[in-house]
Amino acid sequence: MATLAIVAACVGGQSAGRRTPDPATSPSSSADASSPGETAGGIPSPTASSGDTPTPVVASSQPGTPSDACTESDANRVFFRQAAASMAWSVYCAALGDGWFVDAGSFHLAEGGRLEVTYRGPDGAQVALVEGNVCEGEDVETCAPRDAVIAPATFGDRDGTLGRLANGLVLDVDRGANPSWRATGLGLTEEAFRAICAGLIAVEG
Repeated sequence: MATLAIVAACVGGQSAGRRTPDPATSPSSSADASSPGETAGGIPSPTASSGDTPTPVVASSQPGTPSDACTESDANRVFFRQAAASMAWSVYCAALGDGWFVDAGSFHLAEGGRLEVTYRGPDGAQVALVEGNVCEGEDVETCAPRDAVIAPATFGDRDGTLGRLANGLVLDVDRGANPSWRATGLGLTEEAFRAICAGLIAVEG
């Protein structure tokens, strides 16, 4: 039985540096996180599975703290804890600074489970997390593409690989496996993206 929730709330914590995307390579302003598929740079736009009814969440305007990053609102706390309690693998959320908010998120339990969350920040910056069964049977170059490998990097308490994809950055842990973890960033310096990924928090169910 599938479980799904949609999240939309501000999140807070320690600020991460950012840069404004180059207009020539940044995603179109018409990209909508509620539409199916992916936005430019490979960031997913979570969608409801057929037959699932998304649960809207009222946005909050108060920032949280680094240790409370996933729990900026009661609704976000429930979303992440439900996901963590439902999965056999570790669920992570981001600790972000002022101006960032959870744009959309969903999870389902089929085939080992999968969670997707998209965060949006100042100056068009974006971070997306896909966790669990990232590939869902697809070839790894399709489900977790990258143009180049940069260096090792950390995804919370896990070791991963930092790469580049078009005008964005990606970080993969156990790429192609089930489970695996993937972060994608747009409009961020490498230093800022590394810091966000290193600060990801494992959620207790």
